[in-house]
Amino acid sequence: MEITNQIKDISLFQGVSPDKLRLLASQATYRKFKQGEMVIGEADPIRSFYVLISGQLKLYRSSVEGKEQTLQLLGPGDPFGLCTAFATDSFPASAMAIVDSAVLLIPGTVMETTARQEPALLLNIISILSQRLKDSMTLIESLALKEIPGRLASFLRHLSLKGAKDKKTALELTISQRELAKILGATPEALSRALRKMANDGILKTAGRMITILDHKALKQLAEGE
Repeated sequence: MEITNQIKDISLFQGVSPDKLRLLASQATYRKFKQGEMVIGEADPIRSFYVLISGQLKLYRSSVEGKEQTLQLLGPGDPFGLCTAFATDSFPASAMAIVDSAVLLIPGTVMETTARQEPALLLNIISILSQRLKDSMTLIESLALKEIPGRLASFLRHLSLKGAKDKKTALELTISQRELAKILGATPEALSRALRKMANDGILKTAGRMITILDHKALKQLAEGE
């Protein structure tokens, strides 16, 4: 497997010289994880950068009572553990494979040295962390200030606008409704009720993991609390 070819198109490494890419690849470890397998746990000592090569992971925190809050979903090309390699000795969340996945581990010391020599890599890291901070603030606002229908509407609006200039009408969830409930800080039953109500109100319709938005204006109003 040629790791250099796998990482050269990933946003984290855009603008990095071919020599440095080969260096990072030569120091990286490629690991596979089965569905449901823990990649890293909260408070685990680690000094590595992680890059998801294939599959899907979730980052989440668990309370002492066992309640789980999903913080972020990661897809191919997404890095994680960025703050860990530079600033802390433990991981601030748990990472679990939602489906069979492959992850690249790059030693933090190697990334630090390379970042000092390659400004593009450092700028990419800052850009990714800035977007993660923005996403975290949005999640905090949603959980603190919105009821479950508003949280669901915000999530669907974000999904419909992500990576596209035009609003998508049909959305295919890459996760189960149970996993979606964990993102929204809701029980599966409460999520089901919210979906049924929005369907009854003519805002959307569902078929398995497919959600079709029927009324974008009403969805936007619900997301904004109007």
